[in-house]
Amino acid sequence: MVLLETNRLRLKTIDIPLLDAASKQDHQAIKDLGYETNGEWPNSDFFEAIPYFREILVKNNGTKGFDSWIIVKKDNHEIVGGTGFLGDPDENGMIEIGFATNKSHRRKGYCVEAAQKLINWALSQKTVNRITARCEHDNLGSQKTLEKLGFILDHKSADYKHWIYVTK
Repeated sequence: MVLLETNRLRLKTIDIPLLDAASKQDHQAIKDLGYETNGEWPNSDFFEAIPYFREILVKNNGTKGFDSWIIVKKDNHEIVGGTGFLGDPDENGMIEIGFATNKSHRRKGYCVEAAQKLINWALSQKTVNRITARCEHDNLGSQKTLEKLGFILDHKSADYKHWIYVTK
């Protein structure tokens, strides 16, 4: 497990027991693992990606940090969202970041706070030199978050806007 902290949040890599509980949407099992949940996590996008993240964890015999992370409030251990990468850096040192906040926790700055911490961690890894992101054309919340984080729009495809992180 890899753990990062901000003022309000803990970011933790997801392990197999938590993935299993999420895959069953077993809120009691999630609570038994030490987290609070209001039932919004996992969201549908993460739920669909659970087999992919499980495969990465099995292949890597655990986490390298380039997979899925949960965003947990420090004060009450509630999972308020998730962030992470879509796999290990490629041969050019590029990784793609993603993030989501539970509906009831949006507009509180959690996503920016968590993603900035994760970006800083990733750029401190020797294998990473470029971070990208993508979001749907109508996802204004994610677009604003990406802009706040320092991403710039790189190009548009039929389904997505593609972004690149500009190091300061």
